[in-house]
Amino acid sequence: MLVDWRRRSLDLTLRLADALRRRAYKLPASLTLPATGPGKPAIGPPADAVKAAASALSRVKLEAFLTTGAELTFAAGDAPEVSVVLVTFNRAELTFECLQSLCALGPRDLELVIVDNASTDQTRELLERVRGPAILYNQANAHFLAGANQGARHARGRYLLFLNNDVRLLPGSIESALRTLRESAAIGAVGARLVLLDGRLQEAGSIVWNDGSCLGYGRGRDPADPACMFARDVDFCSGAFLLTPRALFESLGGFDRDFAPAYGEEADYCLRLWDKGLRVVYDPDATALHYEFASAEAPEVAIRLQGRNRETLQRKHRAALATHHAPQPALALHARRHQDRARRVLFVDDRVPRATLGAGSPRTRQIVASLLQIGYFVTFYPLTEPFDTWPRVRRALPREVEVMLGYGAARFAEFLAERRGYYDVLLVSRPHNMSFVNEVAAASPQCLAGLEIVYDAEALYSLREIAGGRLRGQPMSTGRAEALLAEELDLARVAQRVIAVSEGEARHFRSRGLPHVHVLGHALAPRPTPRAFADRGGLLFVGSVHEDTSPNADSLRWFIRQVWPLIEGRIAPAGFDVVGENHAPETRRLAADGVSMVGPLEDLTPSYDAHRVFVAPTRFGAGLPHKVHEAAARGVPVVTTPLVADQLGWRDGVELLAADTPRAFADACLSLYTDAGLWSALRESALARLERDCSPATFRLSLEAILGSNGRGAGAR
Repeated sequence: MLVDWRRRSLDLTLRLADALRRRAYKLPASLTLPATGPGKPAIGPPADAVKAAASALSRVKLEAFLTTGAELTFAAGDAPEVSVVLVTFNRAELTFECLQSLCALGPRDLELVIVDNASTDQTRELLERVRGPAILYNQANAHFLAGANQGARHARGRYLLFLNNDVRLLPGSIESALRTLRESAAIGAVGARLVLLDGRLQEAGSIVWNDGSCLGYGRGRDPADPACMFARDVDFCSGAFLLTPRALFESLGGFDRDFAPAYGEEADYCLRLWDKGLRVVYDPDATALHYEFASAEAPEVAIRLQGRNRETLQRKHRAALATHHAPQPALALHARRHQDRARRVLFVDDRVPRATLGAGSPRTRQIVASLLQIGYFVTFYPLTEPFDTWPRVRRALPREVEVMLGYGAARFAEFLAERRGYYDVLLVSRPHNMSFVNEVAAASPQCLAGLEIVYDAEALYSLREIAGGRLRGQPMSTGRAEALLAEELDLARVAQRVIAVSEGEARHFRSRGLPHVHVLGHALAPRPTPRAFADRGGLLFVGSVHEDTSPNADSLRWFIRQVWPLIEGRIAPAGFDVVGENHAPETRRLAADGVSMVGPLEDLTPSYDAHRVFVAPTRFGAGLPHKVHEAAARGVPVVTTPLVADQLGWRDGVELLAADTPRAFADACLSLYTDAGLWSALRESALARLERDCSPATFRLSLEAILGSNGRGAGAR
């Protein structure tokens, strides 16, 4: 029988072998990976054909709108929050699409300022059908830069949003950009993810090279390329969508007229923000479709202006640009984050650590958040389950984390090769993933060159398997158990540092002669739910069940079949609620009066606030039970087993109640359920102990000490 970590390791190894076999035979990429996969360009019709078709369709829509006599209405209050500044020069059909996308955002405190640069098409007829905006008609084409400054002078909003008239906003874009701008007073501007009409990315933030030339990061890629789907500080963002505080824009004198009539003014503005110590942030959740170059000069004029303004930008910001990278596309990875001095961590785990998953996911989230707070840049690599959705990723991890969806085990060696020399630390969680990394190291040792490897054991799975076999009446021989444990411990020999979740598990690693073994538990701040004892009712279990052989599955079977019948009649009509994902067939079929299989919940606060007692009837397991720490943090006293109490180092009758027979466990639940004094005493003691054991500040300092330095400084390249 393969233990859990070895079974998963074998699966990963087979994926690696399959990937290496495909590479050896040099099959075309189309036969091994989807053409639109991560890091691949989007494929579609030629851009000019797409733009021509889009223009034709937009003209049909505009004609229908003008024929019907319909109107577009914008209503701004006396003190609008955002002023959208829109500069137009012909292309009425695209302006119509832009205005429609703004209208579709629904009622909000938004002012629209339109500056028309003497359009000669149907623009004026269109604007006469638009109610609410301030419309400024110029007698001649003042071009974008002067028109944008002119519109800003007439704006009343706290924030200015500069939009090109050939942009279509997607839902939530303004709200997301505003949230980003408000995150810190140190943020001076926010830009959007710009997607071309042919489905390819225009830019995900932009780079200014040391010669003043510029590059839109990610241009031509799939818009959902993971390398473009995280928020970060950038050199500048395109003026096609640029949000900035109005007072700040005015204090800097607006866009510099040295760049008139156009090209480079937004890069200059953003570099001036950086000169003032203010950040420019790319927000991937602010998204706009962009026709691009709708009102551009003739190509030869545009090229001449771009060349002239590149020289102007380089001359004006010579000192700052001296620290930028040289204009080499191969350096775009290093240049995509403005003045990147952070140490970089590649964090490998099973999957995106969603809150509903359990199984170590909460601790993974705590580690990632702490790494960011220390100052590290984090790329999260889901190895065994690489496919997820971006909305779920956003709920699970901070937006500043690069999450490599879609790569997985098959592309891990390729990814390491592509980014060789980029990362300082490879942090690997769980034994099956460490085993896989060892396989990669054996097959392609150059992939790991220069990396400090840190193994986060998360739990010693072998201890769990040994205890589980004993509980099922299938004990392993002493020799077999020792060999199994030694095999798992030896996975860490390739690592320079090892992280265990408890001192007990750390001792096992040290017993194998492994140096630099550290302990890192959980990070939780007390957040007790407010309801009083008398206003609560029922028992609660929170945990995910992925297999019928898992500790959570065993604990639920034991509790529902042997303990609950001794309790149910004494607390009715209150019941027992089981919250969490459940993919185990036998466990899903568990049924009893008063038992409710609730399923996963994104927000557990209402459940913690409603229930009186939390149960953790774990009979075998390893690691550190996060579920008990979390229940204590939310102010729900716990009844558990001596095993869990020992793992935590908490005392029976002080921070929790512990029992290991059905009758004793039921009696403990009933005592805690009916004794308000005992309930309050355990609640307060557990909160105090949690504050001592799980301080987020201590967790962060411990992680910083484990990795050897803070996230800034000499380690970055």
